[in-house]
Amino acid sequence: MRSTPARRRVALVVWAAALLCAPSWAASDGARLTGRDIYERVLDNRFASFVQDTTLISADRGGRNQTSQLRMIWRDFREGEASPVLSKTLVRYSHPFDIRFAGYLIIQKQGDSNEQFVYFPQRRKISRVHLRGQSIFGTDFSYEDIIPRELQDATYQRIDDETLDDRPVFVIEARPTPLANSQYGRFRIYVDQQRYVAMRTRYWDRAGVEVKEFRASTADVKQFDGIWVPLRATMSSHQLDSTTTLIISNLDPNPEIPDTTFDLRRLESH
Repeated sequence: MRSTPARRRVALVVWAAALLCAPSWAASDGARLTGRDIYERVLDNRFASFVQDTTLISADRGGRNQTSQLRMIWRDFREGEASPVLSKTLVRYSHPFDIRFAGYLIIQKQGDSNEQFVYFPQRRKISRVHLRGQSIFGTDFSYEDIIPRELQDATYQRIDDETLDDRPVFVIEARPTPLANSQYGRFRIYVDQQRYVAMRTRYWDRAGVEVKEFRASTADVKQFDGIWVPLRATMSSHQLDSTTTLIISNLDPNPEIPDTTFDLRRLESH
């Protein structure tokens, strides 16, 4: 059962995806939790809205680095509305120069009717696209990695607990449902047992090949407005032998974000 009347949501990036708060549940009930129970607690302990400034630093096998910077605005739309809209995400890039002012708007809905739009200032037009599975401007993160997953997007199986960075973690094997239209065949999530933060995620493609891994360090997890947030995390691509480090430089938790912030025309504003 949820510990509060309002379900609090956020985007990760990561995402993932993993901005989570310290739970109020007793640690002693961990033994009887199912995989779905654990992941529901992960999703139940996130902000209702947020604005964050993020830097992405990508490195390839040749030692070349690429840095991009963006601002992400996210809001939960499910509470108190009959609309099928679950959440909205607006992202605008400020660096590097060739993608400055580029951005995208993602409207997540029930089922598979999500709407995704991209704006490139060079083209001076907004395009409707299908972003899931595409990499984010040359990084190791895909759009699927940063669009918040919903509980119904996968089935969950709890497997043996492990220890990560000297902390006990729950381990969940998740398999996306056909409606989720995922690029992945399965992923394995390692959840901090005290704070319900996803500290590690391993990804397999539909052919059963392990392709990526997300890692966050315990030392980089900080608390904001009662929520524990990994301020630094790394996504590694096994196929490309490359990494992307995500660094949150500024975070505004639970701000009031008006509906008009997500107007499609806002993508064109500089």
